[in-house]
Amino acid sequence: MPEVIAHRGASADAPENTLAAITEARRQGADGVEVDVQRTADGVLVLHHDATPRRTTDAAAELADRPLGGLTLAELRSLDAGAGERIPTLADLLDAAGELDLFLELKDPWHYPGIGREVVAALAGRPAVVMSFDAGAVRELAGPGVIVGQLLAAAPDAALLDDIATYAELVTVDHRAMHADLAAAIRDRGMSPGVYTVNEGAEMRRMLDLGVDRIITDRPAVLGELLALQV
Repeated sequence: MPEVIAHRGASADAPENTLAAITEARRQGADGVEVDVQRTADGVLVLHHDATPRRTTDAAAELADRPLGGLTLAELRSLDAGAGERIPTLADLLDAAGELDLFLELKDPWHYPGIGREVVAALAGRPAVVMSFDAGAVRELAGPGVIVGQLLAAAPDAALLDDIATYAELVTVDHRAMHADLAAAIRDRGMSPGVYTVNEGAEMRRMLDLGVDRIITDRPAVLGELLALQV
C-alpha cells in the first residue's frame, strides 16, 4: 500500500500549510504531510506556498503583493491564513507533527540561498524528506535522517533519471505524467516513485494499480477509504 501524504496538510478541509491542516491530516489518517518552506526577511523558516501572501491570507494592499521573503515573521504572524490560523514556522511544524512523516518542499529556493542547509540544521536529526523542483537546491544536502527527493513536473528521460539517481532517493512526479514504465524506470535506478497531487477517485485507483510508493493528496481521507477497500 502506498503512503498517504497530505498536500499542504489536509488542505481540502483546512487552510493550507497551517497547523490546523496538519492536525486534520492526522485526524484523517494520513501517513505524512507535504508542506512548503520559505524564509522570512528576518531569517525564520516558515510554511507557505505562494510568492506573496495575497491568495492565502487576509493581507491588506500594503502587504498582499510583497514577496514573502521580504516580510518579517511579525508581519506574517499578523495575517489570518484562514479560519484564524497563522502562518506557522518550521519549528511549529516540528513541534506539532508527532509521528507524521515530513515531506518538506524548498519553495523557490533561488530566492533563499542556503535554505536547504538551514532546513537540515533545523531538523536536528528528525527524519524528513527534503525535496525541490530545483535539483541544485537538494543535490548536495546531507544530514542525519535526511532523505533527498526530486520533484518533477513532467516525465524525465533516461539521462535525467540517471543524474537524479546520483543524489536522490525519491522521485515524485505530477500524476498525469506517471505511467508503469516510468515507475519501473525509477525503481530500476534504486529510487522510490511517488506522485502529486491526486484528488479524484479514478486517478487514485490508477496510481494504486501502478503501485507507486506514495500519493500526495489534498483529500487523505478519500484515499484512505480506497486503500481500505484494497485490504
